[in-house]
Amino acid sequence: MPLAPAPLASAPLIGAADVQRFREEGLLVVPAVCDGGEIEQLRTVLHRLLKQQAGRGEGNFLDMLSLDRQDRDVVQPQIVKPSLYAPVLLRTPHFFRSQAMARELLGPGARFSFDHCILKPAGKVAATPWHQDEAHGPDPAFHYEQVSFWMPLQDVAEDNGCMRYVPGSHRGPLLPHRSPGDDPRIHALECLAGSFDEAAAVSRPVPAGWCVLHAGRTLHGALPNRSDSDRLAYILVFRGPPVPRSEQLHVDWLQAKRTASLERRLRWRYRGGFVVLLLRWLQRALRSDWRELKARMVKLVRRGRGVAPPQRAQTTETARSAPRSMDQSRP
Repeated sequence: MPLAPAPLASAPLIGAADVQRFREEGLLVVPAVCDGGEIEQLRTVLHRLLKQQAGRGEGNFLDMLSLDRQDRDVVQPQIVKPSLYAPVLLRTPHFFRSQAMARELLGPGARFSFDHCILKPAGKVAATPWHQDEAHGPDPAFHYEQVSFWMPLQDVAEDNGCMRYVPGSHRGPLLPHRSPGDDPRIHALECLAGSFDEAAAVSRPVPAGWCVLHAGRTLHGALPNRSDSDRLAYILVFRGPPVPRSEQLHVDWLQAKRTASLERRLRWRYRGGFVVLLLRWLQRALRSDWRELKARMVKLVRRGRGVAPPQRAQTTETARSAPRSMDQSRP
């Protein structure tokens, strides 16, 4: 059964107290965002895309915790921007409810950024490393307040890979990250050991259809799935208006990446995918702030030409990001 379109939600599911809690802790649990019928429909669409490996040639289907080779058993597959391959995902009641909540948290200028889904297959013992979402794609010229709506499509507990968070970590800087095991061929990132206090972490088991919201700098990870059933989560990400940085940001952990999904993406672009990207960019540009539009234009031109971003001096923000007083082992 296809997902039914829905109008914009008339009232958000959160209030002033929830907004304040999110600002203080960098995370918020919102109960019963989706009912059983909508959960089943979302699960059907996403399982179909995962079975098809939708977006693999474009670099959007990938295994985030392995070398991502097609002849290998996947550890933790995900699809970045599944709505590109099933546009109805952005016309669901869930999307419009999340959009309304994002505007409550980030202001009326909040805009949809992207979506993704993550599968933790049954019996996999790999944990999702501790990281901040902002580390995966920081804009060198602008900072964005961000909120992710992490929703499981089945009940999640500590035995099947529930999320873990460090409350209040969003109020600190963007911390130093690296590829797991210092292997740049792995897509995932992990926060450097000793840069945060893992003892302050809390687990957030939730029923299917509940949402855990977290900010772009909120440290989080996920436990392994030791159960006999797959764990599937769908994530919507929204951003506030761009705020110019006082200094250009430099993150060497991204410039060092040499993943298989990146190679597939580059091949796809050189074989004509650049035209598809341009059309997608033009569609989004009509809804973008002019400063964001300019930044995206520069990025698109560089990617199309295969030009690497210029090397920049490390900002004081990043240089101060690893407190020496903490001495935690690597998560």
